[in-house]
Amino acid sequence: MNSQQRLQARLTGFVTGSAPEARPVPGLLPDLRLLLESLPGYGHPEAEAAHRGALSAVLQLALPNERIAAQPAENGSGYYISYSYEGPFAGYADAFFPKRMVTAAATAVTTAVRSRGLDQPWWRAYALAVLTDAARRAAGIPLDTGKLAGELAAMDSQFRPALTASYLVTVQTAYEPTASALRALTAAGQLAEARAQLVRLLADDTLVANLNGAIGTGGDSTNAAVWFLYTLWVVLGALACPDVDAEIRALRARGLIVPGEVAEGNWWNGGYTTWYRPLSGADVEPATAGSLTAGLPELVTSSYASKPPMPPVREHQGVTNGYSLSLCLWGPLARYRPQPSSCLGAGTGVLMADGSVKPIEDVRIGDEVRSGGGTGTVVLTERPARLGRPLYSVNGLNVFATSGHPFRAADGPGPRRCAVDPWNLADAVPTMIADGIGSLAVGAELATVGGEPVTVREVTAHEPAPDRPDELVHDLVVATGDRGHAAYYVGGPGTFVTVDAESADPFHDVAATLAVVAAMDRALDDVREQVADPHADLLDILGRLDLSGIGEAARAADGAGRPEIPGPGYYLRDGEWDPHASALETELVRRYGRLFRRNCATGWRPDADPEEPFTLCLHDVELLGDVPAVAVLDVELRVRGDAEDVVRRVTAPATRKRPGWHFAPDTDVEFGPLLPSAALLGSLHTDGELLGRFGVPLSATGHGEHFVFGDGGTVLGRVALGRHGAGTADRPAQSAARAMAVAAGRYVGELLASRVRARR
Repeated sequence: MNSQQRLQARLTGFVTGSAPEARPVPGLLPDLRLLLESLPGYGHPEAEAAHRGALSAVLQLALPNERIAAQPAENGSGYYISYSYEGPFAGYADAFFPKRMVTAAATAVTTAVRSRGLDQPWWRAYALAVLTDAARRAAGIPLDTGKLAGELAAMDSQFRPALTASYLVTVQTAYEPTASALRALTAAGQLAEARAQLVRLLADDTLVANLNGAIGTGGDSTNAAVWFLYTLWVVLGALACPDVDAEIRALRARGLIVPGEVAEGNWWNGGYTTWYRPLSGADVEPATAGSLTAGLPELVTSSYASKPPMPPVREHQGVTNGYSLSLCLWGPLARYRPQPSSCLGAGTGVLMADGSVKPIEDVRIGDEVRSGGGTGTVVLTERPARLGRPLYSVNGLNVFATSGHPFRAADGPGPRRCAVDPWNLADAVPTMIADGIGSLAVGAELATVGGEPVTVREVTAHEPAPDRPDELVHDLVVATGDRGHAAYYVGGPGTFVTVDAESADPFHDVAATLAVVAAMDRALDDVREQVADPHADLLDILGRLDLSGIGEAARAADGAGRPEIPGPGYYLRDGEWDPHASALETELVRRYGRLFRRNCATGWRPDADPEEPFTLCLHDVELLGDVPAVAVLDVELRVRGDAEDVVRRVTAPATRKRPGWHFAPDTDVEFGPLLPSAALLGSLHTDGELLGRFGVPLSATGHGEHFVFGDGGTVLGRVALGRHGAGTADRPAQSAARAMAVAAGRYVGELLASRVRARR
């Protein structure tokens, strides 16, 4: 029992007369006493589990059950490979939630919130977003993080006005201590009498004085008192009070201090939400029973062009993490596929070294452009497909950018870069988040060629023309500037804003860079020969690799043959930009870049047995640039079960050794034995102030990236956790970490090369 729960137990004693200093309450209905004594304290694990379990049940029942899709067909020179699903499930809901059932709590929640416009289609969309988040974490699937985070936040915002209605249902039907007392009162026909007794008890001068004292004390005392009032209003609702707000006004007239968040109207309409974490994948993971990482059974049919013709070859296979891959990338519910490389559209004006302006589509290798304080030479021009994406202009300038393209922010304490979708950029170029990636929105300040910042007044989306399916977008790599991020200037006619190439700084984390380069060295030739459309196909191909042996390969590293970090020529073929090399790097970084960094920093360790005591590794925290820069971040990890909370704290400095947005403590935190029902509640603090929260069910492994939510439900960042066996490990020396990185990269490269060679 935590301190807030103890304080609430004391207040409950005043209501029921059981506290030593309280007056006995004559004639108190036994079942009303039982109801009041069973009210959960703030953060009570069983009550929270009951509430979130009821919401999880609604999501499980709402998930669409569309037919499960197999991986897309593949074809190349002389072959065609098709896939068909041959598993036992009729659809996605059956596969992920085979034990779902209609419960009284789920039915009551659905009914209670319907008046708020939260109907079945709304729950379907919420269920898909939450399950996709669970699949992202469990199977490590890269997604459109910005879209997923945005929709989770939007749905949370829509749900909050109905939050208390859902909690009332929990008290009535799902949290058994209160539900059984309410059933007894109902069966005895004593709801009205119990309600009248409770109203009289709440008006007692002694209780009013004690509540006012607790509210005025501050800290845990105030929090406990506010929660206590909130639960009492909920109980009045459960006792069929026709007008709870009228009773609150009457208590205020008797001198009770009622804080605004639980005052009339507010308590019912989402005014008090600090006790609640937004729903995320963590809330459905326990119900998936291993299906998130289950293999997808498929029939593979391979046809080959030959003389004489040969019959098709058929074989059965299981795809690692296949159900999650199907949900997220292949099937009709794949709403969050990641964005391709970010670039600039045709017509974007580029400021050349001689002061002229050239459309970006006409800039060639060897051209000189304005860059930084002088001149830079274009050493690479990238030209991927637009693929139906909108382009965004700023203040009517001649600049048309995809949602993830990096713009330089004006000098100051804020983030160094911004993008229309900051998560899109952070996923594609993880190194940029250390200096901050903010939102390119109205009010943002952008750097310009003249040094005077320009304020964003408008951001306009331009949809693609339907008659231009082969349209290209463009990016430039310039050979000058600061550590791999040479800026250039775009726009016009009179104002030019500063942009970066969407490329990573290879020296930000050399071990991760070596791993990516080692994988590319092993796989690039085969990818060039066998993958027709790298931007369309590589994401799916990489997702099907079985990396179960990567840790063993990394631990067996001998340190031989460190690869060279390549220059721009690596991405050229026959003097032209090579989309295969560019796409391969993009997808390797997006999918495995953080995996390489985290595991090489701590030493590649085996996973923990879920039944044994464990160590949780806090790998890193990434925050969006819309949060002010932080020099030191304090992370609290609180395991909440039936006994006293187990609390651990980690202090993490920013990785750039100055205020920033990326923290990589890579710190092991030991907790010891835990009950299967325990949950990890994490919170981030800076200068003593709460920044954001996240939650993890410890019945799952705890691995993966978890969204960090602010009090308003917006996604502020994400935290990466790994779960290992008991005991901590020493951080490997730099040479050992780099040797492991090379070995791990070669392992991935060999798997990829073998996978694409098998298509011949």
